[in-house]
Amino acid sequence: MTPTEYVSALAAWNVNKSVSIRNDIDNALKLFPELADTNPKDVTRYYRNNTVMDAWPRRFLHPTSEADLVAMLEKEKNNFDSFRGFGDGYGFANANATTGCLVRSTLMNHGLPLEAENFRSDLPDDFDENDYVRFEGGVTFEQLIQLLAPTGRTVIQQPGFKKLTVAGCSAAGGHGSGLGIYGIAGYVQAIELVNFDTNKNVRVVRVEPSDGMTDPAKYAAAHNDGKHFLKQDDTLFHSARCAQGHLGVVSAITIKVTSKFVLQEDRTFSDWNSVWPTLPALFADPKTHSVHVWINPYTTNGSTDNPNVLVTRLSHSTQSPWGIRGPGILFGGPNVLTDFANVFLGKDFGPAVDAALKMCQSTGVRMWSTEALDFGPPNDLPVYAASLGFDAARGDEVIKKLIPQIAAWRTNGNLVTSPIGMRWVKGSHDFLSPQYGRDTIMLEMPILRARFGKDDPAGKQTLDLYANFMMDTFGARPHWGQQNPMTRKQFEANYGAAVGSFVKAMKELDPLDMFDGPLSKQIGLRDIARGK
Repeated sequence: MTPTEYVSALAAWNVNKSVSIRNDIDNALKLFPELADTNPKDVTRYYRNNTVMDAWPRRFLHPTSEADLVAMLEKEKNNFDSFRGFGDGYGFANANATTGCLVRSTLMNHGLPLEAENFRSDLPDDFDENDYVRFEGGVTFEQLIQLLAPTGRTVIQQPGFKKLTVAGCSAAGGHGSGLGIYGIAGYVQAIELVNFDTNKNVRVVRVEPSDGMTDPAKYAAAHNDGKHFLKQDDTLFHSARCAQGHLGVVSAITIKVTSKFVLQEDRTFSDWNSVWPTLPALFADPKTHSVHVWINPYTTNGSTDNPNVLVTRLSHSTQSPWGIRGPGILFGGPNVLTDFANVFLGKDFGPAVDAALKMCQSTGVRMWSTEALDFGPPNDLPVYAASLGFDAARGDEVIKKLIPQIAAWRTNGNLVTSPIGMRWVKGSHDFLSPQYGRDTIMLEMPILRARFGKDDPAGKQTLDLYANFMMDTFGARPHWGQQNPMTRKQFEANYGAAVGSFVKAMKELDPLDMFDGPLSKQIGLRDIARGK
């Protein structure tokens, strides 16, 4: 693709309408030259989602390796007082925003040696090196799955969008679904951060738990350059796995993987009151991998708090892949169908959502896990989104209170334009994870950005109403990669003592406050660290 064709393709996707900070679409090539050979559809996702950030960097760095990243930070360390860089930018929040220097990890997308020669000699007998993989911080789930394919291995957990980086998803509290399955960070075994010491020297810090796999003496001998350091500390480790970029730039990550597996997908239409009592038995069934519930935000059956739902059950299967997903999924999912309802049906929106959910039904469809766990076509939609995590035991209570609230918001023009997605995630040990300390339901509200062909600012207002309601009423915690109005008061109340534990890690891994950004200020994290 030539630059001219590239710019034409971007224009066709209306990228320039989404990026208010740029006056000329040609700047895309100047700012992100590595995207010149990228599918314009993928580029559109990047720019579209980054437009909700409230700051724009003064400098972009595009390292191709750890050594390149170290050299770049060394060169720029006195030119900027803020560096940010985790993930690839597919976010709906300010977590990666900065007015300083943004490190884009797009080109750090290679597998790396496991360095098993540095492992401890006293690891458990059942420890298998083949169950672990190490790779650079810019590797996406899609790339990792391809990297693992020849080995017969795959990821244990993945989000619904494979274009996300593993490191970025972990750092933002990203997840898949499964009450017995951790979020992405839960499978990280080591994380390598590039940051600054107290003398502003650039360093590479490999962080592991106190019983980590690496032998300190072997690591020191192999990395005897004065720049590489191994930290085996539980507080640092459970801070670094979900750090929102506050502790440095992720240069590499090591995760646990598993053998490839097949999942059977069954999607059935029902109502909330019928589904909720059946969930404990589903979760207790060893065949169940995970459950995902799409919820109509508006009731249509005469009740004020019993919405209709589409229940997706993924079950482990020993049979080969077979079948085709429901037509509603193949044509973009219920979000696409309800978009048309939003435009053309107005007040009859609820029944249209029901119809869309019914079109997504299917039974006995078997797929490789990497396909079954991917949302597919719905990922192409331009949306705002907010996802809040709360105690999984309170699911029924939340729906009974939230659905009437959504109806009340609608009277003021705040319309929820898509089904709400409910997924279960195992409790986390990571201090700033949305799932910290409790088995969690993550409840995601996507809202289409355009209504009647125009950008709809009411969508962001609706998400703020939703997020604040959840945080104040149920002690919910936000997915850091999605729209997040959390204040310092809410942050300290909903994370409690975990904030203090994370601050200890900040003081050690970012002693000069070099990795702050708008999110740090919004939730008061740096002020807390300074005792203000």
